[in-house]
Amino acid sequence: MLKIPRPRPLGPFVLLALLALQPAAAQKEPLELDHIYGPDALSFSPDLPRIRWLPGGEEYLLGEDADDGWSWTVVDAASGETRPFYDPEPLAAALAEQLDLSAEDAVSRARPGSLRMSPGADRLLLQLASDLFVWSFDDETLTRLTRGPEAEELARFAPNGRRVAFVRDADLYVVDASGNELRLTTDGGENTLNGKLDWVYQEEIYGRGNYQAHWWSPDSRRVAFLQTDERDVPRFTVVDHIPFRPPLEVYPYPKAGDPNPRVRLGVAKASGAGISWIDPDLYGHDEILIVNVTFSPDGHVWYQVQDRRQTFLDLHRADPATGESERVLREESHAWVNVLGPPRFLEDGSFLWLSERTGFQHLYRHDQDGKLVRTLTDGRWEVRSLLAVDEDAGAAYVSGTYRSTLGADVLRVPLEGAAPTVLTEATGSHRANFPEEGPVRHWIATSSDLHTPTTMTLRNAGGEPVRKLGGGDVPDLARFDISKPELLQISTSDGVDLEAMLIRPHGFDPDRVYPAWVHVYGGPHAQQVRNGWPGSRGMWFQYLAQQGIVVLVVDNRIASGKGVESTWPVYRNFGEQELIDLVEAVDWLGAKPWVDAGRIGLDGWSFGGYMTLFALTRSDRFRAGIAGGSVVDWRAYDSIYTERYMSTPDDNPDGYERTSVLETAGDLHGDLLIIHGTMDDNVHMQNTLQMAWKLQKAGKPFEMMLYPKSRHGVTDPDLSLHLRETMARFILKTIEP
Repeated sequence: MLKIPRPRPLGPFVLLALLALQPAAAQKEPLELDHIYGPDALSFSPDLPRIRWLPGGEEYLLGEDADDGWSWTVVDAASGETRPFYDPEPLAAALAEQLDLSAEDAVSRARPGSLRMSPGADRLLLQLASDLFVWSFDDETLTRLTRGPEAEELARFAPNGRRVAFVRDADLYVVDASGNELRLTTDGGENTLNGKLDWVYQEEIYGRGNYQAHWWSPDSRRVAFLQTDERDVPRFTVVDHIPFRPPLEVYPYPKAGDPNPRVRLGVAKASGAGISWIDPDLYGHDEILIVNVTFSPDGHVWYQVQDRRQTFLDLHRADPATGESERVLREESHAWVNVLGPPRFLEDGSFLWLSERTGFQHLYRHDQDGKLVRTLTDGRWEVRSLLAVDEDAGAAYVSGTYRSTLGADVLRVPLEGAAPTVLTEATGSHRANFPEEGPVRHWIATSSDLHTPTTMTLRNAGGEPVRKLGGGDVPDLARFDISKPELLQISTSDGVDLEAMLIRPHGFDPDRVYPAWVHVYGGPHAQQVRNGWPGSRGMWFQYLAQQGIVVLVVDNRIASGKGVESTWPVYRNFGEQELIDLVEAVDWLGAKPWVDAGRIGLDGWSFGGYMTLFALTRSDRFRAGIAGGSVVDWRAYDSIYTERYMSTPDDNPDGYERTSVLETAGDLHGDLLIIHGTMDDNVHMQNTLQMAWKLQKAGKPFEMMLYPKSRHGVTDPDLSLHLRETMARFILKTIEP
């Protein structure tokens, strides 16, 4: 195991003298990188239980990991009384019989760690041997729904639990509880996806890892779905270089200015009796994005449309039988409109809606025709998410930055309008898990701050703790000497307060001068400075502090999370304002008498890698930088993300040219290490190779490390440790603590 040596070791006699002065109780282990990363890494976050609410909100499931799989227990929220959720032995026996599994394998599969259940929680959906199975908890029977070598994807129960919709070979199917299968689309293939999102839609609109593009109607009679036409989208090839015959991954990837996938919305009858195509009837031949789809309780399809540059967002209501559609409301901006999430429907037909129309995301109530009924929250803070609605109590529950942008509070908001009530007593980061439907009697809070490990508690509707559910303990932490992180603000010359976190070196001496290392991300509304438990990421910073390095994590105004208005300066011009803020923060740091302004380094990944390259080629403040997974020219990144902020290359050619780091590679100041995963399907390795070529052509020395089989993050434990060892060597060599 490679240990990173600390330079300037003390002589043996000095070291013995110092050790003799230390009391025995003060002895701590040195923190090593293999404590934080690698296959034998320690856990620096508390163990938290796996919890899921059951229908009705009076009981929840508690999952516990065991040697032979997971066990699930039903817990009464009010009393704490427990009972087993189901007996896994009959399911294991049925699996062994139908699939010819060994007893050990059958037991493991009968106790999954994630339960895909029907809405009534009376059936369990299993995907085994490339097929779908349903286990009935009531009569303990296992039914095989599909048969064949083709994989079924994105399987989802109907609301009545009697059918399952899924995607096979890019076509949409439904199957009933007896295994009777219907194919709802027939044109799926390489260029046409039915009911499944393509790469760019899942990454930039519906959420990374979420390829789901079909939705059941409330009466279980219809399935709405997106059909994606990929014919005009350019392909990109990712190569796995490790096998002797490298396999190729070829997939549609629209870069800025390229044709996007053409998407339309259909509604198929679950009986197989045909498809109605929804006609927006407003946009002609203009390219559009369909960014959200849902059903209202009365069975109408509600969907959201944006233009290609995302300057507006339209909410539509459509008749699923005829496809006729009408626009209900429009959100507009002088810059861009973010995806806002679905409407939340109330019993009177009105709906709750999130909007950034004031520069801060807030909650509004609109009638069924889109007219504003009431503003439910306002002010210079933002609602991050709508968590639950209890109409009987006349309240909505939201997460928001009510007290601080560095954390999140859980708040109760009256539906008839009044000031919100904060339900989380301490400042910090609070997440909430509410029952999906029904009156809110209890909910689960997961809470932490920068100095307090995460805990999970059951709370009543008013936010009062009922019982602790887990977390709070990180036993391994006591083995190491920890420097207390400090949250602070750095004021810029134009009066903006930048949020920052500072960690001083272990045994800090204000009369000594230290080098410093700065970590940055910097992308729109992507905070790095938070009042929440930092886990292993925080221990990396502690490792640097242990080496005698001052650590600063800073968010520019664009990344601050202080409303969408804070991000608008970036429109059509990535990098410029972000660098101005970063330089002012570094100048503040370098002015400290205990910091050597000539020995300051910088690192970041993804957008942070771009910012590192931007800073090292457009300023002289940094001795060294590490850029990982970096975009180097925004013409090389995907269309939907990039054009949201930069518009299209045809519309903003000067902006794209001005923000490229390729054109300034010859102005590199300081030492540079660039890192990339060779199979990165998000920010392609092409970016790093283009930068390397430009640096070579300019005669600039640099270091480079590639990670085979790694994608946008380096997740293999061995490679993750190697990555941090590589970074640590470079940091210690260049800023010389």
